[in-house]
Amino acid sequence: MNKYFLFLILLLIISCDSDSDNPVTPTEEPCETEMAKGDRTIGIDLLDNNEILNFDNNLALASELGVEFIALHLPWTSIETAPNVYEDPGSALELLGQVAQSNNLLFSLTIRPIDIPGKFVPSDLESTRFNDSEMINRFKSLIDFILTKVDVNVLLNFQIGNEIDGYNTSTEPASFWADYGIFLSEMTAYLHTIRPSLKVGFTGTLHGLIAQTTTFDQLLTNVDILGANYYPLNGDFTVKDPVAVFDDIEDLINSYPNASIYMQEVGYQTSVTCNSSEAKQGEFFDNLFCVWDTYSSEIKSMNIVRLNDLSQSSAESSALPYGISDERFIEYLRTLGIRTYPSSGTNKTAFTTIKENLSERGW
Repeated sequence: MNKYFLFLILLLIISCDSDSDNPVTPTEEPCETEMAKGDRTIGIDLLDNNEILNFDNNLALASELGVEFIALHLPWTSIETAPNVYEDPGSALELLGQVAQSNNLLFSLTIRPIDIPGKFVPSDLESTRFNDSEMINRFKSLIDFILTKVDVNVLLNFQIGNEIDGYNTSTEPASFWADYGIFLSEMTAYLHTIRPSLKVGFTGTLHGLIAQTTTFDQLLTNVDILGANYYPLNGDFTVKDPVAVFDDIEDLINSYPNASIYMQEVGYQTSVTCNSSEAKQGEFFDNLFCVWDTYSSEIKSMNIVRLNDLSQSSAESSALPYGISDERFIEYLRTLGIRTYPSSGTNKTAFTTIKENLSERGW
């Protein structure tokens, strides 16, 4: 099954409760009273620079917003580049770990053995089941290497697998999810021997998690937290109305009432090609903070997917692993930032919206 078809299947899941021909009618009013921050945390991805400014500028802008952690996502194979051969890709682990320590920030780390585009395990493990001792021991060795680059005490959480609900299991054994559960259980226990309070989890898409509650509720018994990525998309990569966030988050909470939820990625593109705008993106984040107040006990962390928009070429490169060349998909990826790409960039409406919402709640 090719990657394009797989992604379309995922989008059908994503759009199963939304019809672009029947848009959601706004019914929710903005929050009348904001809830204090409490023990909630907010983060943002900072690695994508705009045309002129660099990472240091990104860090200053993140500080202006009031964020508390930075995030990094890496496939297993970008670190273990050959069997038992390890490297820190672009020194990303070490540098971001140092940035976190130097700026009193935390660090959310996702390592991807599986993801929507496929399996990212070393070549000699491609046919190895996840419950096999060799697979388990090799990932433990990977963890050991990572922790030579990152102080375990700066880690907010450690996610194992990203958007795993979209992974194609058709060539895997029937026991795949049970095997993966054993793998997760072993890694959670291992990380807890190093730092007992570290939160370990896996990440799925919000709508995929809701659609496959039985599978992932069982998988959740092996970890501490449930990671969810949330992009309110229709099946054609256009945006849902920003008011959809109220029902979508409520559905997630109702599907996993006992979970501690970390929103690993939240984003809303601004491209007119996707039937969106800066105003809609700002309204989305306004609504998101409002619904987060309602479910502050269930949702402990939220990560804004991107500070800056991507360049056209970077967006096209990001689309390649999915095998999708649709202009709306590329525009979705390109315009998820809360700042623009050209020159030194400008703040979009959402930048100010997020800053105000955080300030009002005491961040």
